[in-house]
Amino acid sequence: MKSVLIFSGANDRAIIAFCRYAVSRNINFAIVANGNEDLIFLTDYKKYVLSTREKNFLDLDIFIQNANLLKAEFDSNEIFVLPSTEFLNRFLLANANFLNEQNISFGLCNSELYTMISDKYKFGDLCHSYNINLPKEYVVKPSNFPYVIKPKTYFNTSLEVNMKPVIIENIEEENLFFSNNSLEELYFQEYVAGKSIYLLFYFFKDKTFSVYSQENLIQQHNGGSMILSKSSNYHLDENLVNQFSNLFISEGFNGLVMVEVKCYNGTYYMIEANPRFWGPSQLILDAKMSLFDDFSIDQNLIENHVSTFDEYQLDIPYFWSGGLVETQKSDSQLMVYDYKKEDYLKEYSNTIKNEIYLRKDTILIYLKENT
Repeated sequence: MKSVLIFSGANDRAIIAFCRYAVSRNINFAIVANGNEDLIFLTDYKKYVLSTREKNFLDLDIFIQNANLLKAEFDSNEIFVLPSTEFLNRFLLANANFLNEQNISFGLCNSELYTMISDKYKFGDLCHSYNINLPKEYVVKPSNFPYVIKPKTYFNTSLEVNMKPVIIENIEEENLFFSNNSLEELYFQEYVAGKSIYLLFYFFKDKTFSVYSQENLIQQHNGGSMILSKSSNYHLDENLVNQFSNLFISEGFNGLVMVEVKCYNGTYYMIEANPRFWGPSQLILDAKMSLFDDFSIDQNLIENHVSTFDEYQLDIPYFWSGGLVETQKSDSQLMVYDYKKEDYLKEYSNTIKNEIYLRKDTILIYLKENT
């Protein structure tokens, strides 16, 4: 079995979820922390920190040095780098040949396909070619509100890296946005209301796949992180799932991918896809999805499934209270999908039990975020 190298310091909730999973499955792993303020030092997983890199700095020497340390610690010939963030994944793909020569793998599809899926505009074009519904695209900036502004690519010259979609609801927000940004490398779509759903896939190397779903209830403003979601059964809709599974299999995709869709008046619209770990990954564990097992078996991290990850449970909440507090402090508005305040209050005693950080191994993060 391969040993796993985890680069922490971004996409923290997904990384914490995988650390919990790795411990439960006896997977050998070690962590490269992102500077001394990395949240990993507030968790029980600090004992797995192999080294601390300069904050937000990556180069091949860091990979080789830490891979060699990990090989020595676990007497392992092969190292697997967890593909946990967009920036890291693009770095891995850009250096794939060199890393593979060093017996370092990372479980991603090829660079061209990864970019086609991850870059919002390219994936929209790909979905259009498979007759998948998309929000209406405006050729020029629309005059009606609300509408959505999206970056065409992850890497760009005139925008911040990985700019999130922005919902423009009125002329004041429009003026503020364009006082700081140009039209270059952006595109405009209609805003689709309705339910927000994630389809959660793992595509095996043999072209089979597993799929689950979650319904999103509360999200941070303008495409920020999900605060409250629940496991759902939208993945049982074969027509919905098949259109995406056909696309990914036909294009030769292998790995984890989350596809966000909106359901409005009975019609599904593709919003975006992320071919990597997603923030609410704790729901994989709490709702007993097999996705981490599927991923780990296919990447030779473990040998067999365990039954506890094959007993999928509906309506299990995922909750991140820190995201709620962060939104309040920034004086931003929450995005609420088909969910009422009364339901939130009524279900809170059950919801808080599944708070991502309100657990023994991460209680210090919970206290940091909520005080």
